[in-house]
Amino acid sequence: MDPSAIAGASLFLGSSAALVYAGTLAGVVREALRPERRTIAWALSRGSPSDPAAWGLAVREWSHGFRGASCPVFDLGDEDPSAPTAIVLHGFARSRYDALARLGPILPHVRRVLLPDLPGHGDAIGRGTRLGADEDLFLESLAESATKGPLLLVGHSLGATIAIAAASREALASRTVGVLALAPYERLRTPLGARLALRSMPRRPLLGPAISVLGALGVAERSSREAAALLRCPLAVVAGEEDPVTPLAEARAIAEKARTGRFFSVPLARHDDFSTLGRGQVAEAVAWLHAGGTEPARA
Repeated sequence: MDPSAIAGASLFLGSSAALVYAGTLAGVVREALRPERRTIAWALSRGSPSDPAAWGLAVREWSHGFRGASCPVFDLGDEDPSAPTAIVLHGFARSRYDALARLGPILPHVRRVLLPDLPGHGDAIGRGTRLGADEDLFLESLAESATKGPLLLVGHSLGATIAIAAASREALASRTVGVLALAPYERLRTPLGARLALRSMPRRPLLGPAISVLGALGVAERSSREAAALLRCPLAVVAGEEDPVTPLAEARAIAEKARTGRFFSVPLARHDDFSTLGRGQVAEAVAWLHAGGTEPARA
C-alpha cells in the first residue's frame, strides 16, 4: 500500500478521533454549566410537591438578584425577618420545587422557610451556575437581605456544599445555628465523575480535562471538608448507603471535620431519597441541630 495513503488515512482517523473527543468534552462542560431546567412541570410529572401552600403556611413569592441572576424564592411562614429561618437549597439540576418535598422534618423547628432557585437552575434567569464556586455568596446575600434572626442552613448535594461554605463565612457564622447537609461531596470532581460513570462514559480521559476547562472558565473546585473545619455551628450530614454519586466515606469525612459534627447513614437510600427512606434520619438530624448538637456524635 502507498505509504502516503497510509499516512493520510492515519491523519484522517486521528483528526476524527480528536474532533469526537473535543466534542464530547465540550458537551460534558456545557451540561455542567447549563443543567436541565426542572420546574413545576417536572414536579407535576413526578408527582412531587408543586404547591408551597400545601404545607398550610402563608406563602409569598419574590426574586433575589445576584450578579446578573434573578432567582425566584418561595417564602413560607412568618413574615418577620427576625424569625428563626431555614434556607433550603436544592441540588444540581433541581429547583425549589424539589426542595419542597424535604420540609416536613424542618418545619417544627423554625417559623419561616426560604426556598430559592440557585443561579442557573429552575426558573432563575440571567447568569448560569458556577457549581458552588461563588454560590455561597449568593446564599450570604439572600440571608443578609431577607433575614435578621437565627438561621438553619439546609442543602442537598450541590446545595449542601454551598450551605457548608456559606456557614463558614464570617458574615453568617454568628447567626447560623446549624447546617443540615444531605449527600454533600468533597469536591466538584466527585459528582462530575459519578455522572460520567453512570452514563458509561470514560472517566479518566474526560474528568481531569473537564475540571481544567471549568477552572479556566472561573469554576474553581472547593473543599467541603476545609469549609466544615471552619464552622462554629453544629453540622449534621445525612447520606444514603447506596448513593451512586456521593461515596458514604466522603460524606462521613466531611462530618468528622466539623468541630461539632454528626453523621447519619440511611440504609438502601440513593442520592435523593431523603424525603422517603431517609425521612427518619433527617428528622433526627434536625432535632439534634435544634438541641445545639449537645448529644455525643455517633456513626
